[in-house]
Amino acid sequence: MIDWRTSDLRNMGMELSLETQEAIENYLLHGWAPGGHLEAMLAHDYERAFPTADTANRQTIWVLQRWISESAPPLCHGSYRAIDMWRDDVDGRRTDYVKGLEQKAMWQKLSTVA
Repeated sequence: MIDWRTSDLRNMGMELSLETQEAIENYLLHGWAPGGHLEAMLAHDYERAFPTADTANRQTIWVLQRWISESAPPLCHGSYRAIDMWRDDVDGRRTDYVKGLEQKAMWQKLSTVA
């Protein structure tokens, strides 16, 4: 549901691993707990994020940080509390995000039917 192909990061020759992309999508769409490295990155806890990164993620830490700061919904990151609130769908924040993505996809589909 998240279109990684349009990211300007990819145009720069950098791309998050498929595993990281799937983990982000599962977190954003379903509230599934991200792994240790991704959770630390979402919490902006870089002291924990750097040592927990695997080889693939070490090479793209700055890409992930940039994607989080520029593209991730503001309510889903910034602290461990924000992550817990996103996962628990407090105030429907995750539900609202998913509904917005679904509506965007519907309008894109309708706009291409001609």
